[in-house]
Amino acid sequence: MITIKVRGISEQNLARIDRIVDQLNKNSSKKISRNMFLREEIEKIPLNFQKQDEISETSLLIQKQNRLLQEYLRALNILVKYFMSGEREDTEKGMNLLDDLANLSDEEEE
Repeated sequence: MITIKVRGISEQNLARIDRIVDQLNKNSSKKISRNMFLREEIEKIPLNFQKQDEISETSLLIQKQNRLLQEYLRALNILVKYFMSGEREDTEKGMNLLDDLANLSDEEEE
């Protein structure tokens, strides 16, 4: 095990850390020291960093899915207008749009 010494922490932040430790000790039968608390928090840093990266990737995927959903909803509104008009030209436009949407779906899956 490696020893890490931290210097230059302000008294104000040290007091905040002590308050956190005191609060944790109030709600627990197992008492911890400031040193134990800081050790646990330092050991969590790599895991939290990895989780942050995974959350960022997930967020980007959700944003992409939301954009696709919005595009499909716009296309659906257009299709409804085309098919409700009952005119042959609009029906053909609607069918072409359906084909285009099907092609987009196939491209997204690849």
